[in-house]
Amino acid sequence: MSKEFEQVLSTVTKEELGVSGVRVGYRAVSILAVVAFFLSLFTPLMLLSSWFMLCPAVGLFCGIWALIRILSSPFDYTGRAFAVAGIVVSFIFATTAGVFGIWQYYYTVPVGYTVVDFLEFRPDQDKYKGNKLNISPRIMELAADHRKVYIRGYMMPGNQLGGIQDFMMVRSKAHCKFCSPEKNPFDMVTVHCRGDLRAAFRMNSVSIGGELYLNEDYMYGSLPFHIEADLIR
Repeated sequence: MSKEFEQVLSTVTKEELGVSGVRVGYRAVSILAVVAFFLSLFTPLMLLSSWFMLCPAVGLFCGIWALIRILSSPFDYTGRAFAVAGIVVSFIFATTAGVFGIWQYYYTVPVGYTVVDFLEFRPDQDKYKGNKLNISPRIMELAADHRKVYIRGYMMPGNQLGGIQDFMMVRSKAHCKFCSPEKNPFDMVTVHCRGDLRAAFRMNSVSIGGELYLNEDYMYGSLPFHIEADLIR
């Protein structure tokens, strides 16, 4: 037994020594521990606003600091359960909310947009004979009304890496300007970023939301579809 612990025990009166062990007198509840637990309960609100990300961050800090103080001064402070609960709940809620937020941002469709796929842009002479381009009536209707669509693809490499306003979007990574010149123009779409919206080049997939336009006078050497983008993910 260390000398420091023996000195602490020497200050404990006989009335505080029981059959079950050492019973200490009044100990103050750690305010930091209570604050950590209180903030942890607000962690799920980070799904509503990024400002609430401060709740788990501050909660974890307060909980860890409170636990250190309680363990270093066990006869002065109590509230270890609050501190541990604050740390665990903040971590679990923050991790869960973060994963859900990422999934919601990248894999859910924004309200007001219609999901389309590049394969729907391809003409089919056997299935679609109602228009001269033999394109799906659904796509033709979306383009005619300039409806907002949501499509996933890849950015064609260009001269800019950031602040890009106009670029070409393609269906797959293999569809690049360095590959075979025999490209399917219906696997490509030009994109223009409206207003202050700008894109940064990325190698992984990108999702674009915006109004769909069709070039009904499409000829070989041009692209049949165009998107006026107001959303990039």
